[in-house]
Amino acid sequence: MMEILQNLRPEQLLAELKEIGVSPESYPIFLKKAESKIIKIKRLSPAQANVLKQIALICGADIAIPRDAYFGSKNRRFDVLLFANHREIEKIVNRLQEQPWMDGIKDMLSGVLKPEEVPVLKIGEKEIHFNRTYIMGIINISPDSFYSGSRYTTISAVKRVLEEMEEEGADFIDIGAESTRPGSKMLDGKEEIERLKYVLPVVIKSAKIPVSVDTYKAEVAKFALDCGTHMINDISGLGFSHPDKKLAQVIARYKASLVIMHIQGNPETMQINPQYKNLMSEIKEFLRERIDFAIQNGIDQKRIVIDPGLGFGKKLEHNYEIIERLAELKIFNRPILVGHSRKSFIGNPFNLPPEERLEGTLGVTALLIKNGASIIRVHDVLESKRVAQLIDKIVR
Repeated sequence: MMEILQNLRPEQLLAELKEIGVSPESYPIFLKKAESKIIKIKRLSPAQANVLKQIALICGADIAIPRDAYFGSKNRRFDVLLFANHREIEKIVNRLQEQPWMDGIKDMLSGVLKPEEVPVLKIGEKEIHFNRTYIMGIINISPDSFYSGSRYTTISAVKRVLEEMEEEGADFIDIGAESTRPGSKMLDGKEEIERLKYVLPVVIKSAKIPVSVDTYKAEVAKFALDCGTHMINDISGLGFSHPDKKLAQVIARYKASLVIMHIQGNPETMQINPQYKNLMSEIKEFLRERIDFAIQNGIDQKRIVIDPGLGFGKKLEHNYEIIERLAELKIFNRPILVGHSRKSFIGNPFNLPPEERLEGTLGVTALLIKNGASIIRVHDVLESKRVAQLIDKIVR
């Protein structure tokens, strides 16, 4: 008789080792062997690729390298895929110490061996350690948001829903004055401020939790931060076509927190046949560049949150791949925010309007939490909070 053991957490594997009577001295070895990884290493010379392949094989691992790397010119550069568990990576790192010209690769692989850290976010004067999933409630004060159930256009309605969301367990509130649904035209900054100026001060005064404002405009961010907003949720990732120094400098000056989201195009154009050669690599490269830009312009790295941008310049299959591979974004050690609530990729397979997408949203919420989401941005706080608490008990 045989059993296949899958998706064991370290403590579960340890229990299995103890049950069959393995020597305690060998526990660390087997725990490391269970942590298999696929690591993409970029821009290696043919010599580096071939030497690393030989070392990996000696250590019990393997590397997939391009055919051309075997006979390639020394000036060419290649990407490779390393297939190894924790124990094998340790052995590779040890052998690379004998190859000083491979120190860059050794240092990168040494980073993989470090224990996964819980992301920490500075917001205001506080620090949040993401030992659980946090919930961000959505309040839209734009009259044309894609989901009618999230539109609140009077001060009394906004105050009421703010109180409800806080009672239901929201950890943040995100206020948006401009619809960024696919095909929407950009709103003038003055009009956006006009929509915010009566509502936002009331929210800031009443809220018991941090408030975020959803904007990509420097002048609107300045207005929001002057009102006391804690975070700017920027769908442009600091600029649609090129980095926006003005916005970055405003956020840095106020020592505000920032959500950097990936997007292809802008809201008006983003869903016109978006294309990617390598979806996750391109998202990671975008986020890496924008994080570096933010830091260069004075934004504290600990105040940065990242968002892969579900539904923003993504086809149906792109969204599903991001959900499945979300954990790859942990490489940045920043909190991962995801906004999936009632979006079209949840409803379109069943021809359901936004009003009928709650069950799908909650199902995706569970997957996102399992795959590494730190903050879930949702319309339905109570239901999402319950799902988060349950899934946290299972996977955290």
